[in-house]
Amino acid sequence: MFKQSKKTNNKIKTGSFRSIFMHADGTDMFLMTLGCFGAVGDGIAMPTMLLFTSTIMNNIGDSSSFTVDVFTDKMNKNAVNLCYMAIGIWVACFLEGYCWARTAERQASRLRSAYLKAVLRQEVAYFDLNVTSTAEIITSVSSDSLVIQECISEKVKLFLIC
Repeated sequence: MFKQSKKTNNKIKTGSFRSIFMHADGTDMFLMTLGCFGAVGDGIAMPTMLLFTSTIMNNIGDSSSFTVDVFTDKMNKNAVNLCYMAIGIWVACFLEGYCWARTAERQASRLRSAYLKAVLRQEVAYFDLNVTSTAEIITSVSSDSLVIQECISEKVKLFLIC
């Protein structure tokens, strides 16, 4: 019983968050920075939209105290503000999506190249003893790099939005 509880207390050591980005170069850092700004802009979009919508609703509620010209002028200003906000949200979402997807593709490509070089450095006896087929190696390289690419392009930006 004591040995069993001792085994369950051992923690599995996992890699750090920074290890995901170990194949990033200067261009990738720039793309990730732009993607972070886009993610922050995308995250701020909903509260900003609610602010403008509440301003519109307040103007509609106060419409009985305004003349027709003043009410029309206020609604036109609100419409222009909503258009500018939509343009800003579009730019932020584009930056976020493009930059994170592009840097994920670049880093996954470098990861596949490094993984292939590491596999080719192995002795031939390794493949005779440990690998059943060459398709297994290709599948391993592809699946591992796709997991890293998905993590960088989707999960990191969702983390930054929230």
